[in-house]
Amino acid sequence: MNFKKDIFTIIIAYILVILVVAIFKNTLVTVLFISALMAFHIFGFYGERDKVNQNNEASLSRLMSKLSKTKKENEESYKRFVSLTQTLGSGLIMVNEEGIINFTNKDFNQYFNIMDTNIKDYNSLVKIKPLYKFINEAYLLEKSFREQIQYLNKHYDLVSTPIFENDLFQGCLIIVHDISSLKTAERFQKQFTADVSHELKTPLSAIKGFSEILSRNADMLEEDRIEFVKLINKESNRMETILSDLLIISKMERLDYELNLEQINIKDLVSENIDSMKNKIIKKGLKYSIIVEDCTFDIDKNKMGQVILNLVRNATNYTDKGKISILGSIEGSKYRLKVIDTGIGISKENLGKIFKRFYRVDAARSRDTGGSGLGLSICKNVVLKHGGNISVSSIENEGTTIEIILNIKE
Repeated sequence: MNFKKDIFTIIIAYILVILVVAIFKNTLVTVLFISALMAFHIFGFYGERDKVNQNNEASLSRLMSKLSKTKKENEESYKRFVSLTQTLGSGLIMVNEEGIINFTNKDFNQYFNIMDTNIKDYNSLVKIKPLYKFINEAYLLEKSFREQIQYLNKHYDLVSTPIFENDLFQGCLIIVHDISSLKTAERFQKQFTADVSHELKTPLSAIKGFSEILSRNADMLEEDRIEFVKLINKESNRMETILSDLLIISKMERLDYELNLEQINIKDLVSENIDSMKNKIIKKGLKYSIIVEDCTFDIDKNKMGQVILNLVRNATNYTDKGKISILGSIEGSKYRLKVIDTGIGISKENLGKIFKRFYRVDAARSRDTGGSGLGLSICKNVVLKHGGNISVSSIENEGTTIEIILNIKE
């Protein structure tokens, strides 16, 4: 719009000069008007140049402002990216199209014990063979793939994602997940499955064997038949106990497992569960004593009652002479409960195993009493759920003490 206005002004000026020259036909007047016209052109030129310079400066200023804003945004984005990767909980490494490592986060460096965080080339990782092999394949093949590796007794899941820009390979991004706990859980699950199969196989084999004997011998004496039926019933009960305890353990390991806490007097709870074992204790010729201090605090009555019953039952099963003592006392904000027996005890090498699933101090004795081998594992789980602690001390052939410490006040 200004450009058209300037052209129109120049045309009018020229027309005026031509008219003046044509009318006056005076050399001096002509020179004056031509000089004025030249001056007009010169001032117009410099004016336009100043305008152009001002426009250029304004444009350059706007451009610099945009560049500064973009740079600041990029820096903030990079800071957010770095901050995110540091709290990602997984390792991260970026390799560009030239094989240069652009970035690694702290998790990645910790996973592979990388002390020098200024490493440039991924070939410098060649000593970490499984990691180097994966990165090398990701870089050379320029495609996405996944693999699990093992390094220093740890298991890692690696995922490679190639980065392309206008169909040109710009490098690759590799995420590393520590799956060691999953592998451990998988191993325990396989072991647990094998243990369960083994434990159930024994009573099942016995039931099958006794059943076959009964079916083959129609002329068997009635007293022998009754004995075999008793054995079948005993093994069935044992299998039922194992399955029942397995069900309890599976419930405990669920994420939604909760305790039904209520104000319970621990002395009453102990007395209640001892009553159900009195006859068996007396029948074995054992003595027992209960010295438990009164205290009421938050307990899941059913689950903690089962713990006390299991501990007293174990003490009874593994004690042939002597006595069983239950002691309870308040110590500050804690309640200390002990079950002490004078039984067969536990050897030092086996002391750390008694809370493991299916472990038995005396396997033959446990089978005779119908134990599942899961009782102490359940006890430990319940005590830990209550925020307490359970421990064992024992001397072989002298006796065992199992101690539970519970919180009275949080």
